[in-house]
Amino acid sequence: MKKKKYVLLACLAFLLASCLFDSDDDGFGNWLSDQGLPNSYNVQTLSIEGLVPTDAKVYRDTTPSLMVSDFVFGYSSKLSHEIALEFIYKPDSTEMDRIKNADSTSAYVSFPLVSDFYKNKNIKDLVFPIKEQLNVNVRWKLSRIESKKMLDSVAKVSDSVWLDGLNSWKSDVVFDSVYAIKVKTADSAAISFGLPKSFFDSVMACSSNCHLEMRLAAPDSKNLYRFYVTKGTFATLLHVDYHYKNDSLEKRKIKKPTFPLIPYRVASVVKNMDCSDCLVLHGGPSLDSMVVEFPAKPILKALSEFYGDEFPYTKGDGFDVRQAVVFAQMTFARDDANSENNLGLPIQVAAGSYLDYKDSPIFRGENYKINRKRVATSGHPYLIFYEGDSLTLQVTEGVRDFINRASDNVKLKMMMRLSLPILQDRDSVYRDTVYKDTVCTKCAMDDKDSIVYDTSFVRLPYYDYARYDFSDMMKKPATLKLWLATKRSDIVVKQEEE
Repeated sequence: MKKKKYVLLACLAFLLASCLFDSDDDGFGNWLSDQGLPNSYNVQTLSIEGLVPTDAKVYRDTTPSLMVSDFVFGYSSKLSHEIALEFIYKPDSTEMDRIKNADSTSAYVSFPLVSDFYKNKNIKDLVFPIKEQLNVNVRWKLSRIESKKMLDSVAKVSDSVWLDGLNSWKSDVVFDSVYAIKVKTADSAAISFGLPKSFFDSVMACSSNCHLEMRLAAPDSKNLYRFYVTKGTFATLLHVDYHYKNDSLEKRKIKKPTFPLIPYRVASVVKNMDCSDCLVLHGGPSLDSMVVEFPAKPILKALSEFYGDEFPYTKGDGFDVRQAVVFAQMTFARDDANSENNLGLPIQVAAGSYLDYKDSPIFRGENYKINRKRVATSGHPYLIFYEGDSLTLQVTEGVRDFINRASDNVKLKMMMRLSLPILQDRDSVYRDTVYKDTVCTKCAMDDKDSIVYDTSFVRLPYYDYARYDFSDMMKKPATLKLWLATKRSDIVVKQEEE
């Protein structure tokens, strides 16, 4: 059979996957008939049990990453999240003189909490009040740059080069201190870390072009703090406060204040305190992923017995197009006992597949198809920290490619990583908008009878920095279930129940 026919079948299968779940078993054939196509394409299911992974490997990316909106600080799930800041500035001589002549001075760096996260109605009761004696390690170095040309060259260092340098970065000064953290609500809340006199002295010693680098770490913290980098007037700032005993507005009036300073760049630096070779994934925007391979032989053997002829197909161009994979899912035996999450919500496991193209595998994320009836009764099947003892991931793209390339001795290879927490586990719509008639008290005088609406999301828009151990799961056999479309009308196979 020609390759172009396979493409047609694959496209049809992709379009019809969701149809199969929301209709009866004859839905596929009826749809084909409606389109004027031969209705001899039978949809059949096949379950292949006892698949034990031949290989599973975690790829943990702890490369420092640039923070442009928000970041986390502290310890969670055996990872320590540090903050790296860079300041490039030229002090104002008038203000520097005022600071030197002041009766009292202090320096500190402040970080505003991500109020939208802490105010979220689904989690706010879990986090407030925040109270902790926080041990923080502060390191810094400050360079005086004589010429503006040299200062410009420092500022032009690319983000990637700066991030790479953080791995080998060494400070001139180290300061350890204990801070009493008390936060009752997220309203305009910022956490400040006071800096020692040695820091103030080094800042004041730089009177021309200055390059300041700082690093903060709290590897023993009980909480994971979520901060803004910048947010309107609430920003990550370096402050130097100074006061006179008889202070007046005129004494403090200056045209171009040097302080507070907004950092030139902010980065998150992750320190791994977890086991280096265990099958553990961490939640968050990091690129933790696990690649799992399954043996080809038991899958091809089951297909041979299912159809009564040999797999793989070795004739012609090698593409096995005797059937099209409409849908495929892999079910694992799940155990959450050795894992931990922080927000108390179930977490989605995202899946993807590796496709072989001319000896250059490419990754493709699986397009999740919702079985609405199943979700309404049992919840989404891709959840961990959830009721039940199984995890089901969709691997349609990968299995489709695996079967069609089986003659090349390829393996079935999939990838998984932790995604977002789920707020409504039995809701198949990812965003619901609820309308209600009410009186809008903040509207214009001619628009009092307005409609106010609320939006209900299935997923929390923030990651849970969780830790999930897949070690036991990968030792137990998994089950691959296939939905197959074939045009061989002479084959009649009993349909498995959904």
